[in-house]
Amino acid sequence: MEERIVDIYVSADTLRDGETITKREETADTAPNNGPGDQHSGKTHTHTHTKHNSILYVSTEPDSSGKRPFLVAAVFLGLLCVLLLAGIIGLSVYYNRAIKDSEDKRNNLSQSCSLYKTNATAERDQLQTRYNNLTKERDQLQTRYNNLTEERDQLQTRYNNLTEEKGHIQLKLFVIEQHCQEGWRYFDSSLYFLSTETKTWEKSRQDCQGRGADLVIINSREEQTFLFNLHLRAWIGLTDSVTEGIWKWVDGTPLTTGYWWKGQPDNYGQEDCAEINFSKGDPVTTWNDDKCGANNSWICEKVV
Repeated sequence: MEERIVDIYVSADTLRDGETITKREETADTAPNNGPGDQHSGKTHTHTHTKHNSILYVSTEPDSSGKRPFLVAAVFLGLLCVLLLAGIIGLSVYYNRAIKDSEDKRNNLSQSCSLYKTNATAERDQLQTRYNNLTKERDQLQTRYNNLTEERDQLQTRYNNLTEEKGHIQLKLFVIEQHCQEGWRYFDSSLYFLSTETKTWEKSRQDCQGRGADLVIINSREEQTFLFNLHLRAWIGLTDSVTEGIWKWVDGTPLTTGYWWKGQPDNYGQEDCAEINFSKGDPVTTWNDDKCGANNSWICEKVV
């Protein structure tokens, strides 16, 4: 038989009630020859010590070979449980810390996002205001540019007109100078040639046309006065030879204002051509009708 010693500790309070814990363990040997002689060796000796207010000690001799692996396994499992518990606690602490850090980061990120959004909104508003101002300034500049372009075009047109007018004036001056050297007179954009000989009305007109002009057409009181002051009795470009009583100028336009001498035209003896006579006293009443075949001086007019 195998023998174990088990130590049992009992408190003194239990002993007061008269109870003594005694534990016997008997392990029977499976051998068939166990007899009465082996009972002493196969018994488990239990020693009970009882003291007042003390600990009861019961001892059994342990088996050093059969149960030791189970104890090692139990210790290992215990250590493993401790390690697992420590790991769980560590993971819990780490997880809590991670959650706290995550919350802190999320709060910081939220604050950063709010601050960024606020700053971005303010900056966007500033940029929008600046954009609006620049757009308004651009429109003003565009309007000013358009006005300046229009003014430039007007000035260019005016410059071109002045340049053209200058050319005309220069040409006109040249023509006037040339004609004045040939005996022509200038008045109000027209040149006047005064004949020094006498011819019929028709031949007088032919002479004017040969000079690039025609018999004078009087269009205003001022022109009438100018011609009167030339002190000539001369043919002018007025006739009613086509239709009696309907006086027309050589360019085909009808007479609207006449400067006839009193009682004229009288058509005395088929007088169909008009003349100016300086001998009449009033400058604006100097016209007279005469026979177109009569010889007379003439005045040619060329518009410059």
